[in-house]
Amino acid sequence: MLKDTRLYSLVFAFILVLSALVPSFSAKAANSTTIMGPSQLTSKQMGDYVLLNESSPKLTSVSIYQLAELYLEIGRKEGVRGDIAFAQAIHETGFFRFGGDVIPEQNNYAGIGTTGGGVKGAFFATPEEGVRAHIQHLKAYASKDPLNTELIDPRFNLVTRGIAPLWTDLNGRWAVPGKGYGEKILQIHLNMSKMTLTIPHVSLPTNHKQPVARITIKADVSMLAPNGSVFKTLKKGEKVRVYGVIGNSYDVGGGYRVDANSSKMSIYIGRILIKNSTTVMYKPDGTVHRVFKKGESLMVYDYDSSVYQVGGGYYVKMSDKPVYHLGRLELSKEAAMFSPDGTPYSNLKAGGNYPVYGINGDRLDLGGGYTVQFNKKQQNYYN
Repeated sequence: MLKDTRLYSLVFAFILVLSALVPSFSAKAANSTTIMGPSQLTSKQMGDYVLLNESSPKLTSVSIYQLAELYLEIGRKEGVRGDIAFAQAIHETGFFRFGGDVIPEQNNYAGIGTTGGGVKGAFFATPEEGVRAHIQHLKAYASKDPLNTELIDPRFNLVTRGIAPLWTDLNGRWAVPGKGYGEKILQIHLNMSKMTLTIPHVSLPTNHKQPVARITIKADVSMLAPNGSVFKTLKKGEKVRVYGVIGNSYDVGGGYRVDANSSKMSIYIGRILIKNSTTVMYKPDGTVHRVFKKGESLMVYDYDSSVYQVGGGYYVKMSDKPVYHLGRLELSKEAAMFSPDGTPYSNLKAGGNYPVYGINGDRLDLGGGYTVQFNKKQQNYYN
């Protein structure tokens, strides 16, 4: 699978300068930050921070965003802070440059089994296995609870269970002598948290009033009113339209917002429609998960030049030619459709439902440059 090769503007360099002005992680915060717990950052923030510091991370079969998603997903399953574990991987690999005893082909992002002097440590067959081993090793240190995923960490049973509940408790244990080891990891996490929240493939601000994405709530979370007070609690399973971002929160309309938290929500930007009954969904490790039936529809969380990300690191190849669209338009009354040159082309009947491929002002692109002028009294756009 091709790696993500996005270009990054100087705005990220500016963000890094601002981050340097932020006070370092305080001793009080460091001494209270646990290894176990829900993640707070998004895979976009995590991946952006790596690419800001290293434009070509040496990964095997995943992009940096897919790797970040694996940390969040497996961390969630085991109850480990996947976002801070990713910060530890950044520290251990030098922003995935490697260059020490461990080589990229090991998929060993935490230096498991390495002791220096040329000892390479553990090898893992896939990035998923490498991340799972890392998360499991952290859980061995931080908790006495049983694993929820199949054991892959070769050193899991060599650790005194629950001996290091805090990140700073890893000082002198994970790394020897390890002075300041946990603090360095937490500082990296703090730096990642300063990355401006973005929505994949959405240029903000938009020139229209339609939603640009939708969040699916995975755990109860507060919707905040414009004055910052709690307006209501969103429940697991709810889907909420997103119109942009406000700082590190999602703008859900009218100045109301939801603080971004990858452990409590996921955000999708569009859908793909399966047109070919031979289209395959692949697992994060590149093996086949299942074959689709024609007509199935899947939410898309991100994409690059070769794949659509459909959640949890699973993906569909673009070469299978699923049809990607932003949302759909429902007509309650007849509506005029305009040709690419702006002249009337035909009338669409009431009751019609059409995929939307692009939005420009009040014009919704129904494909090939043919558009409908949006009228909220007679039409409904949903994503």
